[in-house]
Amino acid sequence: MSKKYHTVVIGGGCLGAACSFSIRRKLGNKAEKVAIVEKKVLGAGLSSRHSAIVRSANASPMAARMAKIATQYWKNLQPIWGVDIPFEQSGAIWIAESHSGKSSKNWMDLEQAMQKEGIDFTMISHQDVTELTRNAVKIVPEEIYYYEPDVLQLDSPQILNAMQTAAQKNNIDILEHCEVFDFEQDTRNDITALHTSQGKILTKHVVNAAGGWSSELFAGIGLRIPVALEPVYAANFLVSVNDIPESMPIIADYVNQAYFRRWRGSILHMHQPRRRNAKDIARSFSRAAMNPDGANVIYDALSFNVNHQQLDNYLGKIISRFPRIGKPVYAGGYHSFFDITPDLKFILGSDTRVSNLYHCLGAGQALKYAPIFGEIIAELIVEKRMPADSIDIEEFSIARFADKDLSEYWRSDSLQPSAL
Repeated sequence: MSKKYHTVVIGGGCLGAACSFSIRRKLGNKAEKVAIVEKKVLGAGLSSRHSAIVRSANASPMAARMAKIATQYWKNLQPIWGVDIPFEQSGAIWIAESHSGKSSKNWMDLEQAMQKEGIDFTMISHQDVTELTRNAVKIVPEEIYYYEPDVLQLDSPQILNAMQTAAQKNNIDILEHCEVFDFEQDTRNDITALHTSQGKILTKHVVNAAGGWSSELFAGIGLRIPVALEPVYAANFLVSVNDIPESMPIIADYVNQAYFRRWRGSILHMHQPRRRNAKDIARSFSRAAMNPDGANVIYDALSFNVNHQQLDNYLGKIISRFPRIGKPVYAGGYHSFFDITPDLKFILGSDTRVSNLYHCLGAGQALKYAPIFGEIIAELIVEKRMPADSIDIEEFSIARFADKDLSEYWRSDSLQPSAL
């Protein structure tokens, strides 16, 4: 006998989990059930490799508005998920390029836009940087520095544990090791059933939270979901508290293209931000088209390997920014991936062709938005409305890609260096 659900969420990462928890809560006492269909195990994909930095600054004011709300949710997750997650409010220092030129104006425009949204994102003096970092960071006269105090650090293992606990508390059916092969649709084009490795699953609503798998997953029913994977290397180094203080804010170094954070006592964790060069984004989509394994590369054993060139590159960035550190001790690294769209914005909201399908793809920013995205999708499905008048997700709709040549995004200058 086929299983039947109110909503089936495809993808057991932080976004899929958040959607399922919020939908189940908003259904209240109704007997209808919610399921997560996950091809591996809950949290096994990119959510297990997230650096878990939660911040609000974003070149899109609406995205920043939602990130600000999400930050408050992370601080008090109990009413939404039924669990809480430990966090540190470390703040973040953003390092931008010189005072002159277009780049500087972009950052100053970003500062003004964030302040209009009530986000504390402010240019600070070199002396302020020295005090906040206890003189650990190299300061360059031509650079400009911004401070965002309400930035949180979470820990990926604690997030995964919270997801598993919340799934039990919210009575979510977790169908792990369950791969989706095909969909059944009615005469209105709505999805009525999923054909999976565990049999047929009937549903009223479907949430696509499959990230990098989305393109291949929905191609069979004629839906184009433009998402590709951009690889990123994360590395951990053992450092002394005398070199880098434990209380140091996150360093978002857009000069050296690197994020640095102190965590777990003696670790300096490092990774690169998403690339914003149009040619690099085009290459990622080219690789996606040529890779027959698609997003399954995430589970490939080779994705955990690193090479000396990558390590030397990162060591150079660390030594350049932290002159007191000497040569840090390498303590392990791994490849992760950003799931990106052509314009580097997430895809959120109803599908334009299938009325009972809803998309929730993070475009490399899944974790920080997870609680607010879950609430938005739940409101759309259960209440048929947005959760607040102040939120407008139109710019993130999948409709923006309809009948549009994706190369148009890469021929424009819309991807600014300050597009955080």
